[in-house]
Amino acid sequence: MPTGAARTLSSKGRQTQQAIADAARKLFAERGFHGTTLSDITSAAGKSPAVFYRYFDDKEDLLAALAESFLHDVVLPSGLRVHLPESPNDDGFFRTVVSAYWVMFKQSIGIMVAVDQLAATEARFAALQNQFRQFGIDIVAASVRRAQEQGHAAALNAEHTALAIALLFEQFTTVCMRPDTAGLGVRLSDAEAIATLSTIWKKTLYGF
Repeated sequence: MPTGAARTLSSKGRQTQQAIADAARKLFAERGFHGTTLSDITSAAGKSPAVFYRYFDDKEDLLAALAESFLHDVVLPSGLRVHLPESPNDDGFFRTVVSAYWVMFKQSIGIMVAVDQLAATEARFAALQNQFRQFGIDIVAASVRRAQEQGHAAALNAEHTALAIALLFEQFTTVCMRPDTAGLGVRLSDAEAIATLSTIWKKTLYGF
């Protein structure tokens, strides 16, 4: 896992660092970034604050490490396995890609929400957020071009459409998964959310 400063770790050191990272992921998801203190993290990990500073500069450095690890170890490699729609009737493409996206996001909801919160004021988190966004934009743009090759979506600008859909996905997913948005009165199951996003994407490209 990358951190703010390069460190060579022993096996025990890696286990300690992982324990801190795992505790932070869980707490960020449950309480949010700002609602989680460094003491909360070290207590949940069974470590002392002094031990924490051997691995991370501060709570923001820990979040950056978690986000970078998620981006480079999970998100970006998943794009290599994406196959574009074979035909306008290839519903499986949309369901498969959206399902993978939903599962990845749900597993790291605390990290993604925290990055979104800090991106408004800190450049390094804005840059990280844009890397996550660019990943989705590239896949959607490629799907628009594939639809155009098949004789559909002629009026769409691939880049503009990709930006709109990627941001819609991001906001929809964040709102649906955050525990503090239950007051909206709409609760979707994972299957319903995936079906909704898949349908919007496919209809945008093919119209049916």
